[in-house]
This record gives sequence, C-alpha cells and structure tokens, in this order.
Amino acid sequence: MSIKKRALVALGAAAAVLFVGACGSGGGSGSSDSTIVEGVAGPSGEAVAGGVGRALQLAEPRTLDPAANLNFWSNSPLVFNALYGTLMINNEVTGEVEYRIAEDMSTTDGGKTFTLVLRDGVEFSDGTPLDAAAVKIAWDRMRDPAVASVDLPQASMLEGTEVVDAQTLKVTLVEPLPAFPQAVLQSSMNWIASPATLAADQSVVDSNPIGAGPFTLERWSRQDVIVLTKNENYYDAPRPYLDTLEVRTMGDPDQRYNTVLSGGADLAAENRWQNLDRAATAGLQSSVIPLNGGVGLVLNMTRAPFDDPRAREALSLALDVDTIDTALYEGTGVVPETFFDESSPFFKDIPLSEHDPVRAQELFDELAAEGKPLDFTMSLFANIKDVGEAVQTQLSVFNNVEAHVKIIDFSEYNGIMGARDYDVVSNAVIFGEPEPRIWIGLHSTSSGNFSGIADPELDAALEKGRLSEDFAERDAAYQVVQERVSELNPTVFYTRAAPGVIAGANVGGVQQYGIGSMLPDSLWIQK
Repeated sequence: MSIKKRALVALGAAAAVLFVGACGSGGGSGSSDSTIVEGVAGPSGEAVAGGVGRALQLAEPRTLDPAANLNFWSNSPLVFNALYGTLMINNEVTGEVEYRIAEDMSTTDGGKTFTLVLRDGVEFSDGTPLDAAAVKIAWDRMRDPAVASVDLPQASMLEGTEVVDAQTLKVTLVEPLPAFPQAVLQSSMNWIASPATLAADQSVVDSNPIGAGPFTLERWSRQDVIVLTKNENYYDAPRPYLDTLEVRTMGDPDQRYNTVLSGGADLAAENRWQNLDRAATAGLQSSVIPLNGGVGLVLNMTRAPFDDPRAREALSLALDVDTIDTALYEGTGVVPETFFDESSPFFKDIPLSEHDPVRAQELFDELAAEGKPLDFTMSLFANIKDVGEAVQTQLSVFNNVEAHVKIIDFSEYNGIMGARDYDVVSNAVIFGEPEPRIWIGLHSTSSGNFSGIADPELDAALEKGRLSEDFAERDAAYQVVQERVSELNPTVFYTRAAPGVIAGANVGGVQQYGIGSMLPDSLWIQK
C-alpha cells in the first residue's frame, strides 16, 4: 500500500479529535506522538542520553535572525528551534496548544487581548532572563516593516504589547483573533532571541546567537554544516538528550534519501512524496503531518485571462490532477480532492474540481468564439518546471488553449508577487487550524492573497470563522469557504503539502509541530 493510501486511512481516524479551542492547555514540555508514522516505528523505552545527531535540512538560512526564517518544514526550523526554543507547540493529532517556554496564552474578551504568561526561571544561554520584556522587544521588532520580517503578516496583527510583570505580557491585537496562539506557534514569533542578540550586527547574530533553546551554536560553516552543542542551561532538563546536533543542507531529493538510507545521516526533513514512500518501504521511519489546502497553480483573477470565471473553470476541468501526481510524484502524492483534508473537523465533501474534458472544451470554444481563446503563461521556478510541462502535455489535446512556461529566479519572486505580475504562479495555501493562514491566503484585503480573489460571501465567511469561538458557527462558516473556493477556482490544487521527516530506525523522539517544524530536544539515538 502506498504512503498516500496509508496516510488517508490514518487521517480519517483522527478526524473526530482535531478541533480545539484556540487557547487550549496542553501538558508541560512533553507531548504525545504528533505525527503519522509509516514504515518502521522508532525505538521505544527510555530516551538514551548522549551522542551526536546528524540531520539534513531542505534550505540553509541566510542569517540566524529569527525574523528572517519561516517556521516551515521546508526551510530550516530545526536549527531555530534548537537555538531559541519554542514558546508553545501544538499537538498535531489533537490540535491542542501545548506550552513550552510559555505557560499560558489566554483571552477573556474574544481574542482582542491576550495574556501571555512565561515559565518562571527560564534563562537565555548566557544566563540572562527570558522575561516578558524580552518577548516584547522581539515581537515589537518583528512588526516593524523596516525589519522586513518573513512573518510580518502575523506580527502586524499586534496593535501593542505591555509588560505587566517579569512573567506576564499583555498583548493587544488590531482585530480580535481567538486563534492568535496558532499564529505564534506557526511562525517565527515562536522564537525569542535575547535583546542583546537582536540589537547586534548580523555578523554577531550569525556567529554568537543567544537564545533559550536546547542547543547553542558551536560553529556555522556556510554551505557545509551547522554544529550545535547541548545547552547545559536549558530549562527542560534532562532534555536535550543529544550532546551534539550537526545539521547540513541537502536540496537534492535523491541524495538526501540515499544519505539517510546508507546511514550517512540519522534523519532528514522531507518535502518529496516519493522519498516518504520509498522510506516507508525500506525500513526507515517516514512521517508526515496532515495539513489542509495544498500547493497549486494560482490563477491571477485581477487581470485577463483569469478574471473571466469561465477561463478558471475551463482550466480546472481540463486538468486531471491525478495524472499530474503520476507525472510529478509517481502516484505517491496526496491529491487534494477537497479544500479541507478529511482529518479536519471542518471537512465537507465538496470537490475542488472534477475532471470533465468535454465541458472544458465547450468553455474553451465559448471563450474563443468571443475572441478570447485562452492563452496564458505559468511563472515557475526551475525546480518545478515539471509542473508546467505536465500541464502543457494535458492541454495539448484541447483546442483554443495555449499554455507557456516562464522560468523565474528566486531573486525576482518578491517583485513579481508584489506587483501581481503573472497569469499563473505556483504557490500554496496550507494550514492545520484554519486561522490565521486561511484568512491570509484568501481574504480580499490580505497581502498574502495571491490570486486576488475578492468575493463578499467568501470574505464574510472567513471573518465569521476567524472571530467565532463557537464550533458550530465556525463549521458553518468554513463550509461556505469550501463552497466558494470550489465555485470560484482561484487555484488549481495539484498536491497536498508533504511536511515530512524520514529517519533511521534507531532515532527516537521524532516530533513535529505547526507547519512541519521539527523539534530537536526530544531527539535521541539508540546505541
């Protein structure tokens, strides 16, 4: 059985328990197993202390400034969790918030204000206190546009912060958001560097970052290895279990998989469905966190040709996403047939699209008869040009449609997206708990709404789901969201995200949270 089919069975079983209040209380620093594990299980029993863990990440950070790195599995969150620790995490089975450096983050007024309470006695690795003033400095800095934080949309939700006492920070939001703790744990707001580090030059930040995480930086040899050593001052002793953590960047998926398989690394962050599937059948651990939404072709609804709903519908009906999955992932991927995954309590069986080539051709012909044959360009990075080629192959059997591929560079990306200078671009709307990412991806006023979708009914439903603390109200609101996304076709989703990890059978404590962010303090190696 492929990992796709095994995952779907397991996800369905978890569906009944995923809903959680925005500020639910979890255990202390521990957590139950929070991922779907395929292949072999990791070692059981008591964690073994000591040794060196060798991990592979998907991307090397540009700097060790927390504000500059997304807390996504596809970047380098393991390093940042290691250096700075986590205020809180979420249990990926139950969805509940579990507090770590923070002890509580709760609201009594529907999400307009929150009280963040920190664990007493937590210190940075240099012995200075991680207190409410340090969190205020970090968060106020992140919401400064001049800092250009990668998580400015989340930080901009803050209207102000006020230190109440050493352990208590009052947080006021611009608009109420009961699920704001989810915004914290899914973003770089979860990583608090010392005020001295944030005030230092980048060279100091990158050579001697001071955090309260389970490890400290020994050395960073760029394009080679980041060596981290156990922080003896870590608040959650006896964690971390490892003495040393070595992290290397390996972007090539075959090399990454073969390195773990051969024992050249103990574990690797993974984003490729084929590797997760191969690992599951080769005696390795293979885990993936279920997320809603997916990765897809974002259609620019603010200009021709995709300002015409018939053009969007025609493309959606013409493309067989299962065939794309076969072409790209050898049939191992999870194809998003619905906007919410079956694991979500908000799931409704509302198809995103149904492959209907006959109706697609009718719409292509209708547009052509009006002098608007569908002709568009897909702006794609070189590493996903296969997506464009798969689309071109499928569309080649239709009349009155022409698809082109334009390869873009990462250096161009922000400018292209900011100006919305594209017909089609590959991007993602991915989320576990819907807020705040579903609002960021789809609301008409959001800068992260790359399709430019602007639908009053959708906006109203997003607002209701965002503001309500009542499950029934949120459920009804997100049903409307699913209906409008299905009807309006802002994106042709061709795969669920694959926030995964592969690991050797002797690696214990593999755990992720948020958007696939891996935790380092629970890792251990069986001797």
